[in-house]
Amino acid sequence: MTRVALTCAIATLFLSSEGLLANTPLRIDLSAATGRRDAETTGWHEWEIKEGSSVSKEFDGVTVTLESSGAPLRGFLHKASLATGASLAADGVESRSTIEIKIAGLAPGKHTLAAFHNRPGNGPTSGVQLQSGEHRSDGAPSHDAARDDQMGATYVPFTAEPGAPAVLRLAALPGGDDPSIVLNALEIDTGDPRERAFAPSPANFDEHTDGKSGQVRLSWSAPVDARSFRVYLTRDRDYNAAVNAVRGSDSSTAVQITNTDEPELPVAVLPNDSLQHYCWRIDTTDGQGQVTRGDVWTFRVRHLAFPGAEGYGRFAIGGRGGRVFKVTTLADDGPGSLRAAVGATGPRTIVFDVGGRIELKSRLTLRDNYVTIAGQTAPGSGICISNYNMGMLGAHDNILRYLRVRPGDTSGDTLDGMGMASSDHSIIDHCSISWSHDEAFSSRGARNITLQRTLISEALNIAGHRKYEEGKQHGFAASISGDIGSFHHNLLAHCAGRNWSLAGAIDQANIHAGRLDIRNNLVYNWGYRTTDGGAKKVQFVANYYKPGPATTVFHMLKPERNHAFGPQDYYVEGNVMEGRYGPAPPLEGVVAPRDEPLSEFVYDKPFFPSYVQTQSARDAYFDILADVGCNVPALDDHDKRVIAETRDGTATFTGSRSGLPGLPDSQEDVGGWDDYPEERRPADWDTDDDGIPNAWERNHGLDPNDPADGAVDRNGDGYTNLEEYLNGLATSSNHAS
Repeated sequence: MTRVALTCAIATLFLSSEGLLANTPLRIDLSAATGRRDAETTGWHEWEIKEGSSVSKEFDGVTVTLESSGAPLRGFLHKASLATGASLAADGVESRSTIEIKIAGLAPGKHTLAAFHNRPGNGPTSGVQLQSGEHRSDGAPSHDAARDDQMGATYVPFTAEPGAPAVLRLAALPGGDDPSIVLNALEIDTGDPRERAFAPSPANFDEHTDGKSGQVRLSWSAPVDARSFRVYLTRDRDYNAAVNAVRGSDSSTAVQITNTDEPELPVAVLPNDSLQHYCWRIDTTDGQGQVTRGDVWTFRVRHLAFPGAEGYGRFAIGGRGGRVFKVTTLADDGPGSLRAAVGATGPRTIVFDVGGRIELKSRLTLRDNYVTIAGQTAPGSGICISNYNMGMLGAHDNILRYLRVRPGDTSGDTLDGMGMASSDHSIIDHCSISWSHDEAFSSRGARNITLQRTLISEALNIAGHRKYEEGKQHGFAASISGDIGSFHHNLLAHCAGRNWSLAGAIDQANIHAGRLDIRNNLVYNWGYRTTDGGAKKVQFVANYYKPGPATTVFHMLKPERNHAFGPQDYYVEGNVMEGRYGPAPPLEGVVAPRDEPLSEFVYDKPFFPSYVQTQSARDAYFDILADVGCNVPALDDHDKRVIAETRDGTATFTGSRSGLPGLPDSQEDVGGWDDYPEERRPADWDTDDDGIPNAWERNHGLDPNDPADGAVDRNGDGYTNLEEYLNGLATSSNHAS
């Protein structure tokens, strides 16, 4: 097919009467009662079902009941399918009897139901029939679908009557090898999944699409008999407004309508506006002229989290365009506390009107999305978080900058420092972490993340870790994973082990996971472990290892491979151990596993781009010493000492229990916390509470009495006025020399 020359006019979208439904779709993902978040599907309601003959649940005012009188309904989860991203196909319910589907609460009138069927494994199965009155749809379950759009499906129209539920039946077709029925998901009021467009690019809900050129190429897959397509597209900073416009429920919004006979279309985007929601829909026309309405898909274009953000977390959205929360007290909780701001919901930027030490009474965990914590705004000596740890868990698009997290041993708990476990599209920049019991940093199960310019030091060594016997050393720096995880320009100093521990783990299919890019880091005065462990793909480039007075091993990298879980591959280049070897030949300092030469799994070309401006190991050494850790407003005495010791090759203190130089067993071994005097902003610092000081607003042509102008991008560079102020604080810092 060739693209036809077509109109690309702006028009107002009205639904025709060609069988296209204007009702809001309802999508339900059926699952066993496992509580697993990785089995959930974005845009779908998760329904976990325990065994029983009848189950019921309400979704957005619509009640769905499943009944199976002859045999119970049983939920299932096939974990291996989750490894391919088929979260709908991986789980569902099954029964050896007919399933009756009752739907109550719909508006009276015409509706549709799509049911999806995928059976894990290659065992025997039977076809299924979905019936509503005289309407019947036969289908065959798929087997081990690697993608959700490969599932078998059935689809029928039905009518909702006032005051009564609609009743549909799902039964096994006769003649099959196995009479059981499998049901993975339900869609109410959508187009026929067998006839509509699928597999969109950008992927649905992709909030990090490359739009730098000002253009994005839309593409999709289509049924075999598709002949032409009608493309509906709009954008709006209000997600619901954009979705409703393309869906057709809001005819007041202009929608671009384009006809094409190719399954792709280039469209213009605003390259510097990551807050725009682009919504689009593909209606497909087949050879008989039948039109099938498509799903509404959405994407956003990406933008750097801040100038200098690098690696795979560099496009974190953070709190851009959201509310501003001010930390006004050093108390653990209550109004104006950091805990209250972290525990809020919705996109937000957290700024500090008070500087000093926050003594936590329990762990502080960021579980929400689209949050920026701007430690560079704190007055005085900045912020130090102590007594407990702080990090993010299972969240995405978060930005943490210029924070000190120093738990210490006063709580009696075994604590780590900071972390990004199970997080995605997030970045930690210019933070300082010390005095953890467990590892100082962890990112197990993460995806697109960056840890950069962060100073990890003095993980407590013999400190009573609860999982180990008394007297066991556990001064561990970091256990890292990600897909892809970027770790660059960090300083790891005075940590006995795990410098780094490659914690790629295994995926749901029991295959090695994790892709890690570790480059331009500086490691000083480790004890008995440097970098070890394993992941699916590891890039280990231009790192600088400097032995110290506690160092007892002199290799940089020790791959620990397990062939039972698939391959683990490495790219190694340009690393240095001061006084020992490097940067060439590249594999000096790499320990080969027993009976397995390095040539079998170490490659001479990288596996993926780093998106990090890479220096030689020697240049990175000096660059890191000049700019690392929480150095805005200024480095504290602890970090100044650690940086000086790293530069000079010394250790001022020794562990009180181990006697090892530079490896403390308690924060008291090194003098404890610095004195962080409480300091507050004056009352007239920021009159309109938009997070920007009055003086800065006046100097940049803004109104100090207009709280709305902080979320405006006055120069079109992709950063809001608030972000411009925050970024300016960071770039004007006085770094250690």
